[in-house]
Parts: sequence; structure tokens; C-alpha cells
Amino acid sequence: MLERYAHNPIISPDPDNRLYCKKVYNCTIAKHEGEYFMFVRGVGDDWISRIFLAKSRDGLSFKINPKPVIAPEHDWERCGCEDPRITYLSGKYWLTYTAYDGTTARSAMASSRNLYDWEKHNLMFPKLEHPQRENLPTDWSKSAAIFPEKINGQYFLLFGDDHIWSATTNDILDWHFNPMPVISAREGFFDAAFVEMGPSPIKTEKGWLVLYHGIDQFSDNRTYCLGAALLSIDNPLKVIWRCSKPLLEPRESYETSGLSDLVQGGYSTLRKLSDSDIAQMSQKNTLPKSVFCCGVIAEDGLLKIYYAAADTRICMATIDLESVFQS
Repeated sequence: MLERYAHNPIISPDPDNRLYCKKVYNCTIAKHEGEYFMFVRGVGDDWISRIFLAKSRDGLSFKINPKPVIAPEHDWERCGCEDPRITYLSGKYWLTYTAYDGTTARSAMASSRNLYDWEKHNLMFPKLEHPQRENLPTDWSKSAAIFPEKINGQYFLLFGDDHIWSATTNDILDWHFNPMPVISAREGFFDAAFVEMGPSPIKTEKGWLVLYHGIDQFSDNRTYCLGAALLSIDNPLKVIWRCSKPLLEPRESYETSGLSDLVQGGYSTLRKLSDSDIAQMSQKNTLPKSVFCCGVIAEDGLLKIYYAAADTRICMATIDLESVFQS
């Protein structure tokens, strides 16, 4: 459904920077005063995730600042600051990210007026007690994405993996969880086993467009694709349309072979794998395949989708907004 940029990937790990020499992926993006500001997740030789700023004039050629803008400071994020999503609200940019302590992944938030200097606001759901799936802590809360405007006098967000949940607030900081899922897995579709929230919703004439991720099956060769749903403008908890086919699925070599977070054992396994091991797993179709989007720019009637390929590098693809609803 999407047209990939001919010169993908647009950002790859830098072997000369120890903080993102392994992986550069799962980015978000904003356009400010004619420039594209991308916030990328980088993983280096210590296997700790940090968030870096990359800038571009054309949205294609990015230069990464070698020092992170968001890095672990607190105990609850000591093993990584992951997967940012950005929204502009009330005169500030709000960056949500996943704070990982080695056991539990929790949504956290930071804000900035200039996209360079960030103030952290701690965890978004510090008292969450909501069992989701077997073996997960009850305060697990990944992938938060805030709507870009108030709806019926409140701020809304969607978050979660396994299901996509909602939360509301009056002040952006004190979020109240809604235990009814908005989007869940669907048997017989590309998202039959799992769904996870993508970038902040996009307002369209038809409703709130939500991009999300779906997994077809829990197996060694599972596939992580990009899907779409439409929510009511006045009631963002109501799904009025959902794609039957993925907008984007891993197909190119740079999308099917890499240091996939989805391998059994995660980083513990990846630390032990050589490039040859990865190549062999890909050839044998035992390596999970993934495309993952936390960032999108809507302009000129197009969605410019910035996505991670194989959890290793960043790529870009475009799609006409109307074409989304034909999937």
C-alpha cells in the first residue's frame, strides 16, 4: 500500500558511536519552522536504549546529534528510554516514551518548548494495577500516544501492547486509565495475535486515524505489520473503520534481516548472535520480521511514514491519505 523511499534506509547504526552502534530505530518526528526533528531510539554496545535528536531540511537526509536528549536517570528507566512519540499541545511538545527497568516497561513523559531542552515528568501511570497478559507485571504500560487536541474538554491518549487502551486527563500530567480496550487482536487477520499503539492519532475529515502494529502469530517467524483504524471525531473510544490488510509489511531485505527485538530471549539472545547467525536465521525464515512506526508527518495530502525496519534501521514510505481507507 505504501511507496517506499528508493534510498532506504535513511538512518543506520553508526559503528563509530558507542551509544548507537548496534541499532537505530523506532523514531518519532515533528516539523518545526521548516525543519524535521526526528527523535530516534539508539542502542549501543552497552545495550541500553537512549533517545537522540536527528534533524533534516528535506525529511530524508538526517544528521544525528551524538549526545542523547533523553537518557536513563531514574531507577525505573535504568535499562532504557525507548520508542518515543511526540505531540504538540498547549504551547509545548510532549514526548512520551517507554521507561524500562529491566523487568517492567512503563510509559513516561517529557516536555519541551524548543525541541532541544527536555523536562521529564516521571511515569504516566504510577499506580496502574491492570493484569494484561500472562507473566506481565500489572503496571506494564507501553506505547503511549497523545491526541493533538482536546476532545470534549479532555486530553486523550491511546497506549498499550496486546490491547490498545485509552486514558484521559484535564492537565496532561495526571492520566486516568480506562480498562475497556479500544482496539484488540482479530482472528484471521494480520493482527490475529497482538496489537500495539503507533504514533499520535491524526485528525482527518473522516475521523481520527490511528496507525498501529499487529502480529499474526506468536512463533519464531512471526511478522509485525502496520495497520490502521479510524475513530469517531467526537468519541475517540469508538472504532468506525479498520483495515483488512496491512498498510506495510516487511518485504525488503532491510526489513526482514536485522537485530530483531522479537527473537526469543530479546537482548540476551541478540548479544550472542553474529551477523552470520542473523543472515542464516533470515534465510531459514526463523527470524521474526518487523516494520514499526512511531512517527508520521501529514502534509501535501500524503502521510510520510518513518518506520523501523527489522528493529535495526530507519526507513521512510509515503501513502496518499485517501488510499489508506482502501486497505
